[in-house]
Amino acid sequence: MTQEICLLLLKFTGIYFFIINIFYGTLMFLSWVEVKRYRREIKKQVNTEIVPAVSFIIPAFNEESLIVETIQTYLLLPQERKEIIIINDGSHDQTFKLLQTMFQLKRIESSSLFHSITSSNLFVIEAIHMGKAQALNYGINHAKYDLICTMDADTIPNARGVEGCLRAFAHDPKLVAAGGIIQTLPAKGWLRTFQSIEYLRTFLCERIGWSIIGSTTLISGAFCMVKKEACHKIGGFRHNSITEDLDLIIRLRKAYPGDNHRFKILPITTCYTQVPKDLKHLMVQRMRWQLGLFETLARNIDICFNPAHGILGLVAIPYSWIVEVFSPLLEFTALLIIPTAIFQGWIDPNFVIVYLGVGLLFNVIITSFGVYIDNRYVSRNRNWSCLKSSFHSIVLHLGYKQLTSWWRLQALFKSFGKKHEWGEKPRQEINQQTL
Repeated sequence: MTQEICLLLLKFTGIYFFIINIFYGTLMFLSWVEVKRYRREIKKQVNTEIVPAVSFIIPAFNEESLIVETIQTYLLLPQERKEIIIINDGSHDQTFKLLQTMFQLKRIESSSLFHSITSSNLFVIEAIHMGKAQALNYGINHAKYDLICTMDADTIPNARGVEGCLRAFAHDPKLVAAGGIIQTLPAKGWLRTFQSIEYLRTFLCERIGWSIIGSTTLISGAFCMVKKEACHKIGGFRHNSITEDLDLIIRLRKAYPGDNHRFKILPITTCYTQVPKDLKHLMVQRMRWQLGLFETLARNIDICFNPAHGILGLVAIPYSWIVEVFSPLLEFTALLIIPTAIFQGWIDPNFVIVYLGVGLLFNVIITSFGVYIDNRYVSRNRNWSCLKSSFHSIVLHLGYKQLTSWWRLQALFKSFGKKHEWGEKPRQEINQQTL
């Protein structure tokens, strides 16, 4: 009986991961098609076209190590019709003092709003600690333009990416929200290299594919350009959400259903972001992402398998449940059963080696494909080595992948318990040599 159950589970997980890889390969192909189409469209665009004005909303909590350098990158953006709104979310370090000194802030009447004397389009809001979601809502309420762009304080905007998103809104009145490719800030170390590969694969081989079939479920809070009226329609960011960016897009998709409203991931680098530099903070990040995913999907369970939401409801949301939420459970089920099955002689070890080898080869192909797309079509200041990236992809699946899956599995179990809280993430200083 035990043998039959184990073999049945192994057969199920084998078919499960085979289907996932086929699905992933399809998304990868769609991404390639969209990247090439986008490049052709870019060449046809006229640079003299007027793009919409935009309000950058940037919450900051204890960001003294990088806030000045970050803001300077926003001020250097070539777009003339822009404003930068920093919400000092109750920082208890030198964040506000540095802003006040470096940008010569002047209080507007007796309000909590400050205006820079040296940079006319820079504003700072002094607030008590509210959390990121509430701070974003506070900034949105002060924005004067109809288009807003929410970004993180540790994120460096890319001028071409910002311009590309603005042009997308100018050309498509049905566009509600848009983002692009998020790259990691260059840094040394295996851990950061693995995360860079993850970001590359996620955006270039998956999210663009979902976008082309109208099934975008997440536009990262590190760079999300959205119409202000759309945010107001759903009441802004949910203050008690663990992953406020995912929650926002899912609620917007419910408020703006059908083909008359679009949500896009553009195949262009929009920003560079910092990633955790040690396992402790990486664990906190990944467990939060997984908890937030489960929380948001559970809150919006009515979308799942709902034909009224098209491919989003029938494919994308179920995929998030089946793959993003529950795959760690199946991974560790297989990892526990396979050694027992081999020891008992229930399965041929050579078959296991071939199956795992094919899976590893497929992942190397995905990484190489992402590197090819990025080098040829997306990045202009970063060239990945296909050989080195393939080697890193192999090493990534020999410990790192299992560790992150273990954290996701823990988060899945914790999702039924008490609420999880964010920890603070250490920051890397930003300078011109970093980019």
